[in-house]
Amino acid sequence: MPKIVHIVLWKLKRPSALTSTSTEEVLAKAKEAINALKNVPGPESVHLGPPLLDARAKGFDYGLYSIFSSAEALQTYAVSEAHVKVVTENVRPNVDDVFAYDFVLE
Repeated sequence: MPKIVHIVLWKLKRPSALTSTSTEEVLAKAKEAINALKNVPGPESVHLGPPLLDARAKGFDYGLYSIFSSAEALQTYAVSEAHVKVVTENVRPNVDDVFAYDFVLE
């Protein structure tokens, strides 16, 4: 069965619009919450980080790359209580834009 690659890119809100006091604080909390999702059943691997080249990032501040054993595993993870909580509490309040892209790893 082919594996699924799940990519998410975020554009963080600027400091004056953030729910926390600084971009660094928001990023630290989000990283902690997202790293905790590595223990949730579903993803085989999870990697996240800032863009290597800002000029090519199109304004996105941070990205996530994860691999799932199947589309079903990704869907189960996407609606899991732990994932929904991180998205609702840590991601949505602090981002202006999100881009998600999934594809079959051949």
